[in-house]
Amino acid sequence: MTRQRTTSAPRIRGLILVPLLLFLDNPCKGQSGRRAPRPEPQTATEITPTTDANASGSSVRNEQGNHKLEHKVILLVARQLTSKQLPSEATIYASFIKRLNEFTNVSGTSIGDIKRQQAILRAREETESVVVLLQFEIDNFQEGRIILNSPDLEVKYFIFAPGTGQEKAKGKVYYQAIGGAGMRKDNWPKGPPIKITVEAAGIEAAERVHDWLLAVSLHPPQK
Repeated sequence: MTRQRTTSAPRIRGLILVPLLLFLDNPCKGQSGRRAPRPEPQTATEITPTTDANASGSSVRNEQGNHKLEHKVILLVARQLTSKQLPSEATIYASFIKRLNEFTNVSGTSIGDIKRQQAILRAREETESVVVLLQFEIDNFQEGRIILNSPDLEVKYFIFAPGTGQEKAKGKVYYQAIGGAGMRKDNWPKGPPIKITVEAAGIEAAERVHDWLLAVSLHPPQK
């Protein structure tokens, strides 16, 4: 009888320890959010380029909480309009800048109408300010069909680092006007989101840029 008690005690403790170790070995899952986490670059001037922020889409705001930038960031915001120069383009651009300036320690200033190469050259001239280009394209090819006189837009943003002009991040938001063709289907989060108001399109693009700034500030380079 004594021998049975002696051998069974370790066996019971082992049965208790196994599930406990398995529990401790599993990483805790973060709260779910509107976007899935994405690996982000490290610093504003020394980071790995992000190929497409929409494709991997995430929200630092949702994953990390309501973080604010600790240091002020100056954004020089340019735009590249379509040949049609639709009124919606100007409104989206204004909404984009307005939303950027609502974030803590973010200052967004318009530098007017320039093209991509000009934006890169401007970024190379800067020592601290980040250049952001908001590029508009008519969304006239949707779901395999050509839409004539489409009022819909592809709103693309590009972020260029000061000093080098290197592209650090890019993304895209679709603006689908009410009364337009409405052929494109929203497949978020696997693709760019679709917004049906000009204000929402500008705000969404601005929040994506802010997400990138947050990710950079929250992931300093490892030494």
